[in-house]
Amino acid sequence: MSDNTTIKSTTTFDTPYLSEYEITYVINLILELKAKGIFLSNSIHDDIWIFSHEYSPGRSIKLDFGKINKGLTQDGQLLIKCWIGSLLDKYRPSTCIHYFHYFCMAINITNFFSLNRIDHFVEWLHEDQITDNEKTYVLSTVFSFFDFSEISNSSKYLTKLYDIRNKIKFSKNPISLPSSKYILIFSYYLEKYFADIEKDELFNVEETIKKKILFSPILIWWNLTTIIPMRSTEFCLIKRECISEENNKYFITITRIKKPLDQEVKNNYYTKIEINESMYNLINNYIEVTEEYGESETLISYRSLIYVDNTERRRLQKRNLNSFNKNNLEKLLKRFYKEVINEYYQINLSLNQRLSPNDTRHIAFVSLMMQGISPVEIARLGGHKTIAAQYHYSFHKEYWIDNEVFKLIKNYKNISTFDNNNIRYIPENVKLKAFESPTSSFRGELEIGYCSDSLIRCEAKECMLCSHWRIDFDDIKLKHNLIIEKVNKNRNNLNELMNFIYKIHTNTVLNTLTPKHLENEKDLQQTLQKVKSELHNLSKLIQFERNIY
Repeated sequence: MSDNTTIKSTTTFDTPYLSEYEITYVINLILELKAKGIFLSNSIHDDIWIFSHEYSPGRSIKLDFGKINKGLTQDGQLLIKCWIGSLLDKYRPSTCIHYFHYFCMAINITNFFSLNRIDHFVEWLHEDQITDNEKTYVLSTVFSFFDFSEISNSSKYLTKLYDIRNKIKFSKNPISLPSSKYILIFSYYLEKYFADIEKDELFNVEETIKKKILFSPILIWWNLTTIIPMRSTEFCLIKRECISEENNKYFITITRIKKPLDQEVKNNYYTKIEINESMYNLINNYIEVTEEYGESETLISYRSLIYVDNTERRRLQKRNLNSFNKNNLEKLLKRFYKEVINEYYQINLSLNQRLSPNDTRHIAFVSLMMQGISPVEIARLGGHKTIAAQYHYSFHKEYWIDNEVFKLIKNYKNISTFDNNNIRYIPENVKLKAFESPTSSFRGELEIGYCSDSLIRCEAKECMLCSHWRIDFDDIKLKHNLIIEKVNKNRNNLNELMNFIYKIHTNTVLNTLTPKHLENEKDLQQTLQKVKSELHNLSKLIQFERNIY
């Protein structure tokens, strides 16, 4: 029986955990790997998946689903296989087999995450013979599986597992985002590229238009999915007529690939979400520009890519020219890194420093948390069936901190260059107060610099943030390490505040609509105000530190 005929039978399973789209996508991915000689088994339904060895031609490696305890239902088996298939979209087979090894530990100990095995799993994770690295891999793969599947018991497990993860010293998170530095590089050059090609004399008008059309899907994907947490497949499935204007408000309608069977949960699902005018105009302009290339069922026009790509291979490889899919998005993102980041701007980033299509979902969840949006609203915006399912995303807070600081500094400065992939800020219109004339003849010596206010009217706990603070050029090099220490201390304060916000969110999961929930909401708002203050302080300290060395 072929995979194409198998799709019909697998989608008859009465399960809320897999959509027809997800099953079909994984089957097509396996067919693609099979055509490349990477997947050597027959189909998704084989209990042993054999792959060609990536570094040793003629050898093979295998992933044995028989390692999972027997007794798993057909639904459960297919669910795990589709999850592994989703990992194959991003990682090499050898990496996926490594993750599967640790996942098997969890699934066998918990009997496929049964409720009566939670405490036993927690006890096992506390045993000394299991290293922190092993615990890291086990928890990361479990979190990844819960996010993919959203099985009914996941919320019960997650509330217990978060506490364990927070106590583990991570040497390396196996399933993680690129560091904030590389995400900021991507974001900066994505926006810059669309402005630069307008002025680039190497491109004529027609070539400029083609370049814009080619990479506009990446611009829309980045701007939309870092605000609204959605899966990359959901972005690709957005219909062509997705935006609307009602009473001077703008909305986008998205397609969720996971639809809960429970009617009450389904009623709380957000598919129509308000967006700002800028986002509306970005999408509307794209639709208008690509309209001439023909019919498109999806927002992103694949036919427009055929035209601007100027190659017949794209037309021949695609069966349905009316739609844009996740595979197209992934290849286009890789192409942006190659042709724009690498070749146009001459910046080399390794594979682990590059974003993948689903990474923006992580970024959006953290952003919503830090805007003070309630956990219930975040779950609805993210298309989650359970509130707890979203929280393993929230661990990546470094990007949010660096991005907010980046935006604050941009209010005063223009970015000049990226020196060795590090953002450098060059003062232009703003003169640093630290080097201006003192506000009086008074000179009160401080640990770093001096106070120039004879009345010592402190404006901030940190003297460097006060308008009366000054420093001599000769003193700068001597106090360099102390200044860096101040920056790091402020960043640590921010991390502690954000960890507290994280705890408030997980507590809200357990105490929704109770007096404790209301108390958590109050603590959340107070902590967010402290975060904003610390962010401003950090931006000023970094602004000073970066501009004097």
